[in-house]
Amino acid sequence: MNVEKKKELYSLHSLLGFLAMGKTGGNPPVSAVLTNEKGEIIEKAHTQTFGGNHAERELFSLLAKKQDTNPKKQSEKTNFELSKIKTNQSASETESLLSESILSVSLEPCTHFGKTPPCRDLVLTQKPKELLIGWKDPNPLVLSGDWTSYKEKGISVRLDPVLANASLPYLQGFIKRIQSGKPWVWIKSATSKEGHFADVTLKKERVSSESVDLYLQMLRAKFDAVAVGPNTLNIDEPSLHFRITEPMIQKMGNAKRITELVPFFEASTNLISALCQWTKESFVLHELEEAKYQPYRVFVVDPNRIPSANFFAKQKKLNDEYGEKRCIFFLLEKESDRMEGKLGISETIQKELESLSNHKLVSLGKEDGDTFLKSLGEIGINTLICEAGSFFPLFLESSLTEEDCILEIRNSEKSIPHGIPFAYREEPIVSEFRIGSDFIFIRKPKRRT
Repeated sequence: MNVEKKKELYSLHSLLGFLAMGKTGGNPPVSAVLTNEKGEIIEKAHTQTFGGNHAERELFSLLAKKQDTNPKKQSEKTNFELSKIKTNQSASETESLLSESILSVSLEPCTHFGKTPPCRDLVLTQKPKELLIGWKDPNPLVLSGDWTSYKEKGISVRLDPVLANASLPYLQGFIKRIQSGKPWVWIKSATSKEGHFADVTLKKERVSSESVDLYLQMLRAKFDAVAVGPNTLNIDEPSLHFRITEPMIQKMGNAKRITELVPFFEASTNLISALCQWTKESFVLHELEEAKYQPYRVFVVDPNRIPSANFFAKQKKLNDEYGEKRCIFFLLEKESDRMEGKLGISETIQKELESLSNHKLVSLGKEDGDTFLKSLGEIGINTLICEAGSFFPLFLESSLTEEDCILEIRNSEKSIPHGIPFAYREEPIVSEFRIGSDFIFIRKPKRRT
């Protein structure tokens, strides 16, 4: 496989991972590509929605369907259809093709029975010549690194560091949750040119420009959950769902990466790079599958400031529209109430909150950031965006790790001279992008002293 074909392969893995991320639930968004020795694409796939096929099973299922499909009835290929395989091949021709093929997967094939049988067994049955793996699977249910069975079938196996780098942005959340029990956390804030996220009066106003809206909605689609604190909940009454509108498409700005050199395995930067690269090409697909890309909507409620009836109506409407209760509520309580086993809210409000969610209402103290994250991890949430004002930087200060990310969208044309500074505005910038008048800064969480 020459250099150009390798570049195409890694780019395709990036696209597949991008398309999978945000709709696989607790499963990792894995990409799988089957090529011949020259690097020509035979088939490709990614993990389907939770409970559906893993990437490898989806790939070989698509391959089998092509073998059985009448070419005259085939529909026109999409922009993402790169397969060159003939659709009228016999079983023996397909077997011969597989024996000389290379299967590359971003994550080691699973070895355990879950909602689907082990992908390792399927790969052993199909017998490609070589198996390239991006990452070993950290899941304790997987016999990671036990590749004897592959070798016994004549399948050579090796780790591919470039494939690992291309797929890390999509797998980082799964890897972190499995290893720590907590999701990959992004604290996100839009700021003025002074680095302020709001006026001192906390009035509701737009900060980022419209040119970045589509990108931020696509970023929301990539995450399993989006959270807001009590102030944002009461001032903005946000919906937090993923949506694409015609004005977003019309006003979409051109994205440019400014920083040239970043660490090789820098998942946050590479995810924003992928967002800049794939948004224009894939937003239509995301729009068509809007329901599948809906994140959990996470709200931290202050019992002294109960959300309005309008908020409850909005969330009920979204649940009805997408056919699933995607709200999760946490109640920020006084220590005295928690000691006495009180929730601090009326039974009516408790029932209203619980009616919008399939998950129990969890009470939190002001220093329970770890409990907050682990509660989400237990649900299977791999990735979390915290829409930040002043709440999450303080609440999660002791719970963030080096893998986590601070995302600042600074509008160079918006001024809030007498505003509230974003907590991380002075932290060193890891990487920088620009979309219209907005600068996208990737930073790392503050280290505790």
